[in-house]
Amino acid sequence: MSDRAEARRLGGVIRDVLRPRHDVWRLWTEPEFIRRWFWATSSGTEVEFVAEVGQQWRVVTPDVSVGGQITDVVPGEKLVFTMRWTGDTHTLNVDVRLLDDHAGGTTIEISESGSVSDVERDEHVAGWNASLDRMSRIDLTS
Repeated sequence: MSDRAEARRLGGVIRDVLRPRHDVWRLWTEPEFIRRWFWATSSGTEVEFVAEVGQQWRVVTPDVSVGGQITDVVPGEKLVFTMRWTGDTHTLNVDVRLLDDHAGGTTIEISESGSVSDVERDEHVAGWNASLDRMSRIDLTS
């Protein structure tokens, strides 16, 4: 028997990056870095994020916002959170895993559940991929 929410599960966005896991964790959890990769333009973007269970998080621009609650954290390895977009009536669950890869970098695995349609799921796959493209270009020294 197939659960409807499970049928709408993001099968997983997987990306290998040539950065140590510690650096990738910083990109996922430090507001200044999140601001620079979460959306295509960071102008006017405000980020509130503390990687601790129970903390509320949000990313806000003048046009759109998203936020939720941190539900599980294993520093450097796992970040799980809820996510709700402004105007949506449903909440998504996002599970991010960071794994050492064979080339000395990090494999990022993102799973998401709770999408209400295949179209929404596909939009989120595209969105995560675009965000990870921007993340991979961030200079951690600036």
